[in-house]
Amino acid sequence: MSNMRNSILILAAATCLAGANTAFAQETEQAPAKAFAGPRVEATIGLDQSGDDAIAGQELTGMRAGGAAGFDVAVGKRVTLGVEAGIGWMVAGNAKVGPFPPSDPNSYKVSAGRDIDVSGRLGYALSSKTLIYGKVGWASQSYNIASSAGPSFDRKSDGLRLGAGLEQKLTSNVYAKAEYRYTSYSDVGNLKNDRHQLLTGIGVRF
Repeated sequence: MSNMRNSILILAAATCLAGANTAFAQETEQAPAKAFAGPRVEATIGLDQSGDDAIAGQELTGMRAGGAAGFDVAVGKRVTLGVEAGIGWMVAGNAKVGPFPPSDPNSYKVSAGRDIDVSGRLGYALSSKTLIYGKVGWASQSYNIASSAGPSFDRKSDGLRLGAGLEQKLTSNVYAKAEYRYTSYSDVGNLKNDRHQLLTGIGVRF
């Protein structure tokens, strides 16, 4: 009798769960933005190119690894609004500049440090599995410059970050993404100081 009661309870729970999943699937098909709502965390990796003109006319190109956390809400059937904070580091790549005769006989090694940003994000759900989005926000970067003479120093700058990307759901909670980001930092004298990043990532939405 006890086994039969347990079986009935399990069957009832499974039926309720299946019904809830079906209802949620129907709801997200009718309002796909809801499939992209809620908190999320992600890991990213990709190409990072910065300092186009600020580093004596040379580009600093390497691989960036990092992550981000964000929260999105559905606004209407297809639109999402959200906020995001991220951090990353250039894990490969540096630039060598100099010497600059006759005033400076030294050469310099320039390495990128941490890259952090806080952004707002506007998305549009093409379906319950695919989201395209744009983002805008504040970003801060750091560099380390080491002289052949021995001393080194860090330099930091803040700027405006713009980005666009695509999210593709792999399961109900896991997604893959691709994103391009452009950042314009404060110029150094009359030299332009900007950054281009092309990232891919994997994330989990809760």
